Amino acid sequence: MRALGRFRVLRWWGAALAGTALAGCHAVLEPAATAGIDGLLRPAETSPGSVTLEILHLRAGPEKAEAARALWQSVDEQGLGTTARRRLVANGFRAGVVGGPLPGELADLLGIAESDASAATVPEEERLITDANAAPRVRRRLVQLDRREHASIQASEMRNELNVLIGREGRLHGRSYRQAQAVYTLKAAPTAGRRAGLSLVPEVHHGELRNRYQGSEQGIFLMTPSREREVFDDLMLQAELSPGEWLVLGCFPEAGASLGQAFHGIGESAAAEQKLLLVRLLQVPQSEILATRP
Repeated sequence: MRALGRFRVLRWWGAALAGTALAGCHAVLEPAATAGIDGLLRPAETSPGSVTLEILHLRAGPEKAEAARALWQSVDEQGLGTTARRRLVANGFRAGVVGGPLPGELADLLGIAESDASAATVPEEERLITDANAAPRVRRRLVQLDRREHASIQASEMRNELNVLIGREGRLHGRSYRQAQAVYTLKAAPTAGRRAGLSLVPEVHHGELRNRYQGSEQGIFLMTPSREREVFDDLMLQAELSPGEWLVLGCFPEAGASLGQAFHGIGESAAAEQKLLLVRLLQVPQSEILATRP
C-alpha cells in the first residue's frame, strides 16, 4: 500500500510539472462556535484609507471531505492568471475566488447549516478531546490594512522537521527545515471601483529564534526576535476582490510532500484532513480619492 501511495504522489507531481513546463494591523480572533452566523458574517467598521478583511481558518475533516471537494466547483480558479496558477499547482496549492451568494458547500463547511442542538445529544463522558478536535474547526480574525501594512497569517503549527518538494521550471528539488512554520504575508490596497487588490506570499520561517536587526521606514534599525525566512516570491498569489467576495486557498490532497500540503495539510495526509484559508473583503474606503492615494 505504501508503494501504491508513493506511485500516486509521483504521478501527480509528474502531471503538475508537465503543465508547468508548458506554460501594523488590528486583529480580533474568535472561534466560530461562539460567534455563530452573525459573528462570521457581520459587517465591520473601517478606518479611512484602510481595507477591512475577514480571515477564516477552516478545518475540513474526513466527514467534510465531500463538501470540501465540491466547494471547488464554485471557485473561479482561472482568474488568478495562467502563469501564477501553473506555479501554484506545481507546488500543490489550489486557490480561487468565490463571489455572489454563499455556496451551499461553503455554508456547510462553516457550520452555518448545522444545528447546535446535535452536540447536546452526546453524553459528556463521550466527548473525547483529540488532536483533531482540540482546536476550533473555524477561527475568525479581522484585520485592517493600509498600503504600508501587512498581516502575517500562521498557516501551520511549528514542526520540528519539515521536508518538502519544491517545483520550479519543470523540476523538483527537495528542501529540509528545522523548527519550521508555514506563514502567509498578506497585503491589501484599495483600487478604483470600490475594490481591493490582495497579495499573499507563502513563507517558511525556520531555525532558532534569535535577535536580528531589521530596518524600519524611518531608517532606524531595530533588533527584533525572529527566525530565518525563506520567501517564495515566485508563488505570490494576487487577486482583486469586490466587497463580499472570498479568496479561497487550499491544497491538492494528492500532492504529498508539497509546499501546499505543508501549508494546508494536517498530519501526514492531506487527504485525511485539510485546512482551508478564506479571506473575505468586507469594506474599502468610501472615497475614491483615498483609494488611489499612495
